[in-house]
Amino acid sequence: MSNDLPRPQQSEEVDLGQLFKLIGKAFNRLFISFLRLFLFFKKNLIALSVIIVVGLGLSYFLSNISTTRKKIEIIVKPNFESKDYLYSIVKEIQSKIDSRDYAFFDRIGIDLHDLHDFKIEIEPVKERDSEKDLDLELDLKYLSFLGSQENSNNQVLINEFLAKRNVNLNYKISFYYKSIDNERSAVLKIMEYINDNDYFKELKDIYLTNLEEKINENNRLIKQVDVLVENYSNTLNSTSKAIRDESVFLGGENGLDIPALLEFKNNLISNTALNKLNLKEQKNIIRVMYFGKAQGVKSNLFKYGLFLIPTILIGLFFAWTFLTFLNRKAKEL
Repeated sequence: MSNDLPRPQQSEEVDLGQLFKLIGKAFNRLFISFLRLFLFFKKNLIALSVIIVVGLGLSYFLSNISTTRKKIEIIVKPNFESKDYLYSIVKEIQSKIDSRDYAFFDRIGIDLHDLHDFKIEIEPVKERDSEKDLDLELDLKYLSFLGSQENSNNQVLINEFLAKRNVNLNYKISFYYKSIDNERSAVLKIMEYINDNDYFKELKDIYLTNLEEKINENNRLIKQVDVLVENYSNTLNSTSKAIRDESVFLGGENGLDIPALLEFKNNLISNTALNKLNLKEQKNIIRVMYFGKAQGVKSNLFKYGLFLIPTILIGLFFAWTFLTFLNRKAKEL
């Protein structure tokens, strides 16, 4: 038999005493770190207070410095689905201003030297929530009325109405400037340039021609209906023949329904009135609905709040303190 005694195996369990000692050292280091941080703020309390006060004062002073500019607002309605074109052309004009393109502005009759701090912006006209709710209620009533009428033309009206409601029709173009000689004339020339697009001008001419042809055709049909009704009235007055059935007929088997003719005439009149309105509204690619007058606008020079400058100054102070600490440690090497 072997005389070797079994050796005790080394314990793999963590010594709780050593663990508590390590935890104690960690808390001690953490406490020392907080203590050093407290001493740092205590030592630099006056400097930090001065930096915060100076930063807040400087921010307040800069935020109260304002510049006075002028603004002209124009509310427009893009026709012929030209909304994207409108945004693009406004962006193009602003880029011409930023690049000081004198040749471009000379072509449209504006001296760029007279435009001081000039800027053009566009945004959709926003409706208030109460107006949206009211418009939605009226729209639903209108659609319900159209749907209840047995008329083949109503579906066309419904489709056109829904298409128009799916887009924001009106947009606001704002012109900002410090001083312009005859500013209204300059803005008008820019609007003329916006409306001068060959593609949309051709589209507009075709659209207006079609509207005029529809109006003329409707007027011709209205005159024909008037002649038929007048002939019927004359025939009715010259004969004592009794009216049979509920409808009045002329010409034997080929009947003439007078009530239907009168309804047809009323539809033609309504359609003609709508076409005349469209003819008026579609005369320009971008229709100007409101041309505002010049108004003063104040803008603050500093727009970043009161705490930005103090935060930057404190950050610079901490960076300077850290660099000083590194420099001192480097000298100790």
